[in-house]
Amino acid sequence: MTLLRTWIVSVIACAMVIAAAEALMPDGAVKRVGKLTGGLILVLGLLQPLVKLDYDDWLDDLPAQTAGAVTQEELEGAAYAPMKSIIERELSAYIVDKGAQLGVTCTAQVVCETGEDGVPIPTRTTITGAMTPAQKEAMIRCVTQELAIPRSGQIYRNEEVP
Repeated sequence: MTLLRTWIVSVIACAMVIAAAEALMPDGAVKRVGKLTGGLILVLGLLQPLVKLDYDDWLDDLPAQTAGAVTQEELEGAAYAPMKSIIERELSAYIVDKGAQLGVTCTAQVVCETGEDGVPIPTRTTITGAMTPAQKEAMIRCVTQELAIPRSGQIYRNEEVP
């Protein structure tokens, strides 16, 4: 901040000195050359921070500056994080409802993983409840067809649900 303030003050001081010098110059060729010279001095004053910049240190610090940058994938992941828990909760409720339609009292837990595009996709489920083999097969078909959770990602626990 002090560097910026020093630079602004020096540019303003330079402009004031140039304006005073131009006011004192006689009209004619001398004044035109004086304006040209004053303009060049003012441009040098404006560019002074670029001339004094230590580019080696700046390039060394560049990786540290970009290390704090957030990637597009991280932004998408952060945007889909709340969606993941909602999808898991809603699909669990859907499975419980399907079980009730089949006459099964059960609980379900769905696990989503991030797909290639960053969108959460259901990959595993654990269903707990007392069910007959026919009810279990109907649940397997339902979960496989409607939720696209493969059979290998489905776990069934044959326990009574309170």
